[in-house]
Amino acid sequence: MVSFRLDGQVAIVTGATSGIGLAYAEGLASAGIRQLILTYRAQATLEAAVEKIKQFNPDVVISSIYVDFLKMPEDEITDLVYNESYRLSTTGAIDILINNAGINERHAVEHFPQDKFDNVIKVDLNIPMKLTRRIGTRMLELGTRGKIINTSSVLSFQSGVYTAAYTVAKGGLKNFTQAVANEWSARGVRVNCLAPGYVATNLTDSMSKENRELVSSRIPMGRWGNCEEFRGPIVFLCSEASSYMTGSTMVVDGGWLGR
Repeated sequence: MVSFRLDGQVAIVTGATSGIGLAYAEGLASAGIRQLILTYRAQATLEAAVEKIKQFNPDVVISSIYVDFLKMPEDEITDLVYNESYRLSTTGAIDILINNAGINERHAVEHFPQDKFDNVIKVDLNIPMKLTRRIGTRMLELGTRGKIINTSSVLSFQSGVYTAAYTVAKGGLKNFTQAVANEWSARGVRVNCLAPGYVATNLTDSMSKENRELVSSRIPMGRWGNCEEFRGPIVFLCSEASSYMTGSTMVVDGGWLGR
């Protein structure tokens, strides 16, 4: 259907070389996106991701920006992604921004190292907020009918155990999304969240076997999600198929929150 197509558009996807971010990029490619601008940390991972994305659309233009979200200062990252994205864009515009890069740290609250806590807030909340403000403002200036998607989490609605920093960051990102949508939607820029449930990625590698089994037993669908299952939802949120959605958080969790 035409409403699910993204032909001619340019998208930035942070954290797009593995996991859910890679699935996002694959989904956008399959929907005919003109150009993908991906952030990456390792050249080998980037090359592998490009090869996979091209299988969905051999004609998609793929550009890349080296960024270390953990080690580089927040404002340096914001400036770099903003400047390079508009320089690389084949149309001079950015139609879609997907803030997906994220980290997690698991510690009991009373023992949570402050530097680790601050790192999670930086990568999962502060940088997405700054990129949204910077790139979204440019969308408004250019009259771009933009779409901004933030990857939140089911922990935007509840908390887990040993996930205080991640819960704060993802809860804040969900509320920030709503606040921005209130101000920008009438001006042509839609802002939404996509909230994954439990999905096997490097962010969940640190969970114990016992906790993994406990989580699985609680998911109504009886299993964890697969990254591939996020290709469709991201296309929906980025396309005209969701034209009356803004300030929303689309939950993809196998029924977890409904349990």
